[in-house]
Amino acid sequence: MYTYIMPNKTIYVSQKDVKLFEEAQKLAGGALSSVITRALREFVAHSKSRKDGMKETSVFVGIKGSEREQRFVGTEIGKWQGLNDDRSLYQSAKIYLTNKRNLAVLLTTVSKASLLTNPKEWKKSGAYLENTNSSELFVAEKANQLKGKIPSELLKVIKDSAEKEEKTVEYLDI
Repeated sequence: MYTYIMPNKTIYVSQKDVKLFEEAQKLAGGALSSVITRALREFVAHSKSRKDGMKETSVFVGIKGSEREQRFVGTEIGKWQGLNDDRSLYQSAKIYLTNKRNLAVLLTTVSKASLLTNPKEWKKSGAYLENTNSSELFVAEKANQLKGKIPSELLKVIKDSAEKEEKTVEYLDI
């Protein structure tokens, strides 16, 4: 059995921040060190991610008008627009690489495809009255794990984007 003795650390707090520390200690149930450790852990992770070109990203998922916000740290590596596999919906997507090296895909259904393929029928049928605008966030370690969840055309773009991201830059001495 190993015993690790952590030395005491003194943190000096400015007078204007004392109330903040007292409130944090109260919310933590008296153990302020766990709150400080968590904040430091998040600060270090966030700082490392920013060095790698990552930033905090907010996306909205759900049906338009009742979306909820989701946040993660990552960088955008690609975009896509097109029709779903059965060609009934026009969709767009943003592809991200997260700080944990996962793929995150924000897939947004923009409208029924008939708006593009047959606008007269789209208007005549009343399809414009349907709220088809919605977004969903898919997260996977590998692109193949998204198969069946996203349009196959988009999956090809993701594989290409992920492959580009994995390749190192070739510096030419010319």
